[in-house]
Amino acid sequence: MDSRKARLAIFFTVFVDLLGFGIVIPILPLYAKQVASLPSSHWTSALTNWMNLKDPGVFWAGVVFVSFSVMQFIATPILGRLSDRTGRRPVLWGSLLGSALGYLMMALTMRLEWVILARVVDGITGGNIAVAQAAMADGSKPEERSKVLGMIGAAFGLGFVLGPALGGILSGSALGQRMLLVHGWHLAFLVAAGLSFFASLLVIFWLPETLTPELRAKAQAKEGRGHALAVALRAKGMPQLLGIALLTMTAFAMMEGTFSLMASARWAWCGQKEVGYLFAFIGILIVLYQGGLVRVVAKRMPERAAIWTGLLAMAGALFLIPTLPWKWPFLLILIPMAWGNGMNATATQALASRLTPAEHQGSLFGAIGATQGLGRILGPLLGTLIFAKWGFASPYTAGAAVMVLAFLVALSLPKPANATPSSPELEEAAAESQYL
Repeated sequence: MDSRKARLAIFFTVFVDLLGFGIVIPILPLYAKQVASLPSSHWTSALTNWMNLKDPGVFWAGVVFVSFSVMQFIATPILGRLSDRTGRRPVLWGSLLGSALGYLMMALTMRLEWVILARVVDGITGGNIAVAQAAMADGSKPEERSKVLGMIGAAFGLGFVLGPALGGILSGSALGQRMLLVHGWHLAFLVAAGLSFFASLLVIFWLPETLTPELRAKAQAKEGRGHALAVALRAKGMPQLLGIALLTMTAFAMMEGTFSLMASARWAWCGQKEVGYLFAFIGILIVLYQGGLVRVVAKRMPERAAIWTGLLAMAGALFLIPTLPWKWPFLLILIPMAWGNGMNATATQALASRLTPAEHQGSLFGAIGATQGLGRILGPLLGTLIFAKWGFASPYTAGAAVMVLAFLVALSLPKPANATPSSPELEEAAAESQYL
């Protein structure tokens, strides 16, 4: 197998797929809110009436977000184990086709229940990044692991910078209406579906199988999430670190799931195009942190101090985001939001790795991944529910309070004993894994 060709193929496959993902994410809450305002099935109307929400469309936008996260949380470890047995190519190909189908379903419907079903389909087949990571790691030497996995982080960053901007342009374009589509965002979903389908073709015609027959023969079922969590909890400081991971991901996902809704509620001129540009700006901040600042922090700041600093930065930013005026005050507060998240995430994972025995590293990151996955489920659901009950500022005030709680937990973190300083490579790899 030509490892260079395989890595290049995986890079472009992930980039094309994440470009489609980036197109959809900024406009999805606004789209879901619009769809929820249309006549729908009896059960959705009955549930909306029973909850007596101030803005039910916002709540259903959260349900659309969560339906994907729940199914991805369940399916990703299954797809990972399946790729150990059958190979990376078929699982990655199927995952990309599932994403294409999910986007296509959203492009062809204006009914809430079908939008939720489309996100469920995408979530069930949403193991493409995890399988791509495994394919990157196949055949690489341990000392190369951070470098090769960093290629996926770079592909993600590029896709998340270009995708939201492209999604904003497409959703605000009149071309969709000329194509007999109801709204411009249907065109954005069609483009995302086409990109995922194109990525699946790259897998078929360009990506060689990276799992060798020898590795496939030795493949065993990986430890389940529950066992991974039990193993990790035995290490000193791990309950606090897992609690911090859950709280911070929940608060960050509350912001992520309501950001476009908050912006459109505050400023009448802020539509899909402008929201796409805002997400692109956040993507640029993430790339800047991953591209160099993570190394500076790793060299000059101990992990515990980085965690404390990152949590306080995010708490302050979340509290101020819904109150600051446009333009520069609002844009500038996004810097501590994005960089504080990166600082906390990298330091949390690096400290957890240092506190855990080498033979349990796989279980450790499995537990962290499961905990963050739970936060991605709770965050959008809680954020949109609070938004629907008490208005656009409430999820950010609640998120700031959650960050303060995480900071109080972090004060009890132990200092790692007899451990070597964390390497910049470890911090960089952790930064990339936070956004995958």
